[in-house]
Amino acid sequence: MRALTLRGAHDAAIGETDDEPLGAGDVRVAIAQVGLCGSDTHFYAHGRIGAFRLTGPHVLGHEASGTVLETGGEVTDLVPGDRVAVEPGLWCGRCRECLAGTYNLCADMRFLGMPPHAGLARERVVLPRRAVHAVPAGMTATRAALLEPLSVAVWAVGRAAVQPGEQVLIAGAGPIGTLVARVALAQKAARVIVADVDDRRLARLAESTPGVETAHVGTGSADGAGNGFQDVAADLDCYLECSGAPTALDDGMTRLRPRGRAVLVGVPAAPTLALSSTLIRYRELTLTTVHRYAHTWPRAIELVSSGAVEVDDLVSDRYPLEEGPRALAEAAAGEVAMKAMISVGAS
Repeated sequence: MRALTLRGAHDAAIGETDDEPLGAGDVRVAIAQVGLCGSDTHFYAHGRIGAFRLTGPHVLGHEASGTVLETGGEVTDLVPGDRVAVEPGLWCGRCRECLAGTYNLCADMRFLGMPPHAGLARERVVLPRRAVHAVPAGMTATRAALLEPLSVAVWAVGRAAVQPGEQVLIAGAGPIGTLVARVALAQKAARVIVADVDDRRLARLAESTPGVETAHVGTGSADGAGNGFQDVAADLDCYLECSGAPTALDDGMTRLRPRGRAVLVGVPAAPTLALSSTLIRYRELTLTTVHRYAHTWPRAIELVSSGAVEVDDLVSDRYPLEEGPRALAEAAAGEVAMKAMISVGAS
């Protein structure tokens, strides 16, 4: 079957890969839609992300939806034709973290799309039943695929413990920052401010998401090390850093009230970050992080199905599978306005 395969940095092609055997507890899914994530384009541009490196041809993609083709003998609650969303993290279910319910921290996690585990930008995939989530009949394949990035936002807002009536600052008006803002509003935050350096993304967000305030921020000092958030409202309850910009976490925390809460959501380009220990200590700020998600799909499905969170407008560019290499190249070059969606099968 066909698959979007990355052979090296700036070297993607539509390759061939084999079908997998179906186990008793498995589901075979025909993939319909796959969203391109920033990690996919980073692999395309650099051949690596942190400790993950390409060592050979690799199938990309972890934001996916599809239709059940076949089920193993132990699967009784899904039938061929059911529409599903795919949860790409395959946890072991036996370790301390899995047994505690925080399976996103499983030491033996196989996350599809991260080397060496083949991703979902292919025509068919075999998955354990727990990685397949049935979606309502009226949910489009595009919306079902976007449940994966929405799960990141649901988990992030949960880690921030956003409460009704609170004031929230978010850095980054890309797909994740946009979804975090919308989930925070669905959580009844009284004020949601999204900051970015890109005025086009801010304008797009302000137009699409009633109730969100936007703020343009700069890099601060001439060398990029200052505080670009100095004109953003202060005394806020929560700050969620979704941009990955080097100084954004430290800069944004200056806008928090005493005992405010900060969450690192975006993946920083550098392996280390400079933080003001004085600020954190004097204000008794709480800083936590996000690593993927756990148990988020039911909430994400509910938010989309009820209309509480809009996701369709995140998709700015669409490509058929055979144009997947072009999609990667254009996304890496900054030519994709928000998110590229690859059509593999019926939508």
